[in-house]
Amino acid sequence: MERVIDEEFLRRLGNLRFIARRRRKGDIFGVHPSPRSGMSLEFADYRPYTPGDDFRYVDWNVYGRLDRILVKRFSRESDLPIYILLDLSSSMRIGTPSKASYATHLSAALAYLGLRSLDRVGLYPFTDRLGRPIPPRHGMGQMAHILSALAGLEPVGETSIDRAAAEFNSHSRESGIVVLISDFLTADGYEEGLGRLVHRGHEPIAIQILAPEEVHPSGLGRMQLIDVETKQRVRLTVDRSTIASYEKRLEEHLRRLRRALFERRIPYFLALTDLPLSRFIHEELRRGGVIE
Repeated sequence: MERVIDEEFLRRLGNLRFIARRRRKGDIFGVHPSPRSGMSLEFADYRPYTPGDDFRYVDWNVYGRLDRILVKRFSRESDLPIYILLDLSSSMRIGTPSKASYATHLSAALAYLGLRSLDRVGLYPFTDRLGRPIPPRHGMGQMAHILSALAGLEPVGETSIDRAAAEFNSHSRESGIVVLISDFLTADGYEEGLGRLVHRGHEPIAIQILAPEEVHPSGLGRMQLIDVETKQRVRLTVDRSTIASYEKRLEEHLRRLRRALFERRIPYFLALTDLPLSRFIHEELRRGGVIE
C-alpha cells in the first residue's frame, strides 16, 4: 500500500482533539476530565487554547510574555483509550482511491489526533476475524508503529463486524472511544456487534466509507458481476431500471444502518472516497461533535 500520510497533512490538522461524552478514569495527564475524587490539581503541562476552554485555566503571564494563549493542564485531566477498528475485507478494494486507502489515511490521521492529545491509541484491523492488534499506548513512538502496520495491510477476505467486535471486547481491558471504520457491506450483520461495544461501556463512532460508483453506478449493458469477498459471479443485463432498483436497495440498507446506530446513540458519518480527507475531518467530524 502507498505511503499512508505525510507531515504536511498532519500539520493541517491543527489543534483538533477527540471529545469524550462521558467522564472516565485514566493513567496519565491527558486532556479529558477524570471522575477520580481526591486527585491533586498539580500543574502538568500547557496546551494551546481552543474555543470552549475555561478561561480560568489560561496562563495570562505566558500570554503577556509570548503573546500566545496557553491553557494549563492539570493532573485531574486523564488520558483516554482510543481504539481504531479498521475493516480490511476485500470489499474495501473498490474505488479510486480505494476505500481501503481512504480508510487507512483516515485511521492514521485520527491516531495522530489522539496521540497528540496524550491519549492512548490502538489499531485493530479486522475482516471476519480480528487481525493482529496494536494495543493502545502513548507517545509518537506509537504513531510509528501504527503507520508501519497500516502500510503493510492489504484488503482480503470477508467481513463480520459481529465476530470482530466480540473478539475486540475480549482484547480491550477498559472502555474507551471506538472508531469503527468500515463500508458496512456485510451479509453477516452488524447489530449484535454494535450492541456488544455499547454494552461493554465503549463510546463507538461509526464511519462508513463508500466509493461514489457504489452509490451511483453508471454501467449499462450485459456484464458479469463478481462479489469481491465471496467470488460469486452473476451474469445480467443492466439497464436504468436495474440501477434504480439497486439504488433503492442500497438506500434501504443505509436506512437500516442509520436506525441501528441511532437507537444505540452511536454517531454516524458517511464518507465517499472522492471527498477530500481534510474536509471530512475538519467539517464533518467537527460538525458531528466527535472532535473539536
